[in-house]
Amino acid sequence: MSGSIKKRIGFSSAIVLVIFVVIVFSVSCLLVRMTGLKYQRTIASEALDMAELTINADLAKEAFNTRTVSDEYSSVQNKLIAYQERNSSEIRRISLVSFSNTSGSYIYDTGGALLGSKLEYDGYTSSIKAELINGRKALNHSEKGISTYYRPVRTVDDSLCGYMIVELEKPYEYRFIPATLGVLAGLLILCGIFVTILITTLNRRIFRPIKQITSSAVYLSGDDNASEGKDASVFFDTNRSDEIGHLSKALQKILFEMNSSNENLSQALFDANHDGMTHMLNKRCYHSMEEMFRSGENICLIYFDVNNLKLMNDTLGHECGDYVITSAADYIRNFLGPNDHCFRMGGDEFLMVMTECTYRRIDSIVDKLENDSPIILSKPEEPIKCALSYGCAYAKGKYSYDELLAEAEENMYEKKTALKKLMNMPDR
Repeated sequence: MSGSIKKRIGFSSAIVLVIFVVIVFSVSCLLVRMTGLKYQRTIASEALDMAELTINADLAKEAFNTRTVSDEYSSVQNKLIAYQERNSSEIRRISLVSFSNTSGSYIYDTGGALLGSKLEYDGYTSSIKAELINGRKALNHSEKGISTYYRPVRTVDDSLCGYMIVELEKPYEYRFIPATLGVLAGLLILCGIFVTILITTLNRRIFRPIKQITSSAVYLSGDDNASEGKDASVFFDTNRSDEIGHLSKALQKILFEMNSSNENLSQALFDANHDGMTHMLNKRCYHSMEEMFRSGENICLIYFDVNNLKLMNDTLGHECGDYVITSAADYIRNFLGPNDHCFRMGGDEFLMVMTECTYRRIDSIVDKLENDSPIILSKPEEPIKCALSYGCAYAKGKYSYDELLAEAEENMYEKKTALKKLMNMPDR
């Protein structure tokens, strides 16, 4: 079915599945992101807690003021470095920085910055400079996938020592991007396979039977092109127990009844227009076509009559007479062309009407009739001989049909009289 239901269902199914996959993928990514953020906050909080327990704010401030690297200072630095190295997949750097109006200064740093080294303000730290100098609020910031967490460290007398800064690696969900994209590609492939299987199954179970039923419906509608050379009954799958099976049974029944009705109607029309014995057109059909014969451009009439038929019926019986009649019809039928008509006008009379004829064809028919004359219709062993008489009349252009018919009949009677003399037939 072309622009067909099958294509629309396949396209719609693919779209729905792709939308579903995208939604599921997006929700999954959002959940992973939320989980990642929570995990990052946990990692940062643990690192800040560790640093807060490890660092003595008073000693750190004293070391910063005196720029003195004592053994205790080195021990704290080493502990921070060891912790960062153990968690290097999550933590990039741990620092303690003292901020002033001009810049920040490192007190501790696992990234290699020495005591008192400068940390210049950047765009973010410049925007929160007052908070960094005041030191009353924990802060966090994320830029280019790198998250940084700030926690103030204060001395025993509540003076600000500086800010502990934990800089994390890129969110851990970034590490799963290749795998996530692979999963997405796999889901899309599975969607394609599912749609293919769905369409194949629907095609076998639904679309193909529907197409067959549609062909049958077209056949029932009378489309000769659709039904030519086909038996519509083979389209129906009546063995199914579903709706298509029920529909097939119903359509098959309708088709059977229509075929029966058409056959009955065709037979009735044939019987109404044909003679039952000879199957030639009858007089009723002649009268229905007579007007057409009167308005043609050229026409040829050949009137036939059987001689001696009454004597045959009276002497040998109507069965022999019927044989003579059918023999006459069979003989005349040999002359009929595609545009010719032959009518049984009475018991032993036939009228052949040719509406499209040429002189050459008429001459060939007349020559054949003359060469066959006398045309004996009865059986050779029968004592009574029945012969066929004929008379021909032809006109082209304007003509009087009644006059032409009378001329053909008159010519037939002349032939009839000549045959009677030739064959010594009684005047019956």
